[in-house]
Order: sequence, then C-alpha cells, then structure tokens
Amino acid sequence: MKINRSVVLPNLITIGNGICGFAALVKISKVRIEGGEFVDYGFFATAAWLVILGMVFDVFDGKVARLSGKTSDLGAQLDSFSDLVTFGLAPALLVVRLNMVYNRFWWGNLVWLFGLAYFVGAMLRLARFNAENEPDPSAHLCFKGLPSPAAAGCIVSLVIFYFYVQDFGKSKELVFLTQYISPQALKAAVGWIPPALPILALVLGFIMVSNRLKYDHLAGRIFNRSHTFDYFAYLIFGLILLVTLLLTVPELILPLAFIGYLLYTPAKLALSTLRRRPAGAFQEALEGKPENGADADDDLAAPESSSRMRG
Repeated sequence: MKINRSVVLPNLITIGNGICGFAALVKISKVRIEGGEFVDYGFFATAAWLVILGMVFDVFDGKVARLSGKTSDLGAQLDSFSDLVTFGLAPALLVVRLNMVYNRFWWGNLVWLFGLAYFVGAMLRLARFNAENEPDPSAHLCFKGLPSPAAAGCIVSLVIFYFYVQDFGKSKELVFLTQYISPQALKAAVGWIPPALPILALVLGFIMVSNRLKYDHLAGRIFNRSHTFDYFAYLIFGLILLVTLLLTVPELILPLAFIGYLLYTPAKLALSTLRRRPAGAFQEALEGKPENGADADDDLAAPESSSRMRG
C-alpha cells in the first residue's frame, strides 16, 4: 500500500488525537487511592484536558485533508480508532476511576456497566458513521445521534469544572465568591458531579446511537452554506466573545457549551412535538377524553397513522 504524500500531514494530526487519548489513559492510571481518598487527583483534570486537546486535533485533521484535496481510507480508519480511544475509552475509564472511592459494592457494579454502556455506544456510533459516511458535503450538515467528541466533552468538561472548584484557593476567578459563600460550601455544592457522571455516561451512550436525534454539524452549517452579511457579522463578533471567554474562564465555559449542545436538540424536538399537537390535547388526554369526539378505536389508531406520516 502506497501513501500519497498529501495525506501524510492529515494522518499525523489524526495520530496526535490518538496520542492524546493514550496519554489521558496513562494519567488516569497514575491516580492512587489511599485511605478511601484519591492521591494526586490532579491527574484526573490533566487527563480531561488531554481529551479536549484531542478534540482540537480531531477538528483540524479533516480540514487539512480537505484543503489538500486528498482523503484516504487509511485516514478514515485512523480517525475512527483515534476517536474510539480518546472519546470512547478515556472518558469511560475516567468515569469508572472517579467512582472507585465509593465503598458500595452495588454502586461499583453499576458504574462499570454504565461506563461500558458509554464505551459501547461510542464504538457503535463510530462504526455506523464509517458504514454510512458519504463524501458529499451536504450530507455533513447534521449528525445522526450525538457525536462522540461532544459526548466526551460533556464528561470531561464537568470533570474539569469539578477539580477547578476543588482547587478553590488556586482559582483567582472564584476568590470574589468568598464574601458570599465559604470554600467548603462551594466544594460541597459540586460534590454531586462524580456520582452523577455514570448516569450521564449511560444517557450519552444511548444518545450517541439514537436515530431520532439529529445534531447540527456546526462547522458544516457555517462553512458549507451561504449566509447573509448580518449572519457573517454576528458570527465574527460571537466568535471573538467566545474565544475571549474560553481564554479567561475555560473551566466555566466548556461545561456550559457542551451541556448546552447536548440539550439543544432534545429541547428543539420536544418543542416541535408540542407545537404539532392541537390545542387542548393534553387536557383531554388527562381527562381520558378522545380528541374531537373520536371513538376509542380511532384514538388508538392515531399514533399508528402519525408514525407513518413521520416515517
């Protein structure tokens, strides 16, 4: 097999993504537990930042490949394997490892299962993407299911925020809060994050393979379509504001960005479903009345006919 020189740089960038994932796994394994508490827990935050760095590589490898005008099957396979390590295995292990200090046998088993569900969801999502991938740019305006980098971002951004608050004394941006809340109270307020991560991992694993939820491909929406001048101006100033905030308080902005992206599509789908329902339908459903005087058989047949229309 010969490798065209024009795809060497994109493939090296993709390998950089995989290296970040491997480095994150190494950092996670370095955390020790003594007396029911983590020792050197800063490795967790380092691993989370390495996953974020892997996302940067993941963004640019495809862009560089398209700019060079050459793509390859080797690059596509490298991309999937790197994504599986960085956005599948590393976040799953991070979730499991963070919950090893809770001395409950049943919870430990659940954490393993939920972490496995996330990993399997990422693996299935990447396999489906490879099987259904099309070169046409118009096919990349949305994702079927949550992309694995975004799913990983939801987990690692919360980990980054959690340890950001744990190092309260080192966080200059949080010092002003001392006049309103004590450091101990603030740390206790975010104590729910580690035990909540396994449940989030389970949900993310399912959403990654969901056919119903279509997530916007933000870069594709911006660069693969024509826009008005006003849109272009708003985009420029919005990006300037976003970059400024990311450079100032990335530990606060990253969780808001990733969780917002996660919730946007389900919220949009729920709102569109509510708007399609006739007025008073929910009240009639609560009262057990058929809509528009229809009999019970028609009421039972309605969901079947509506699903045919949507299908």
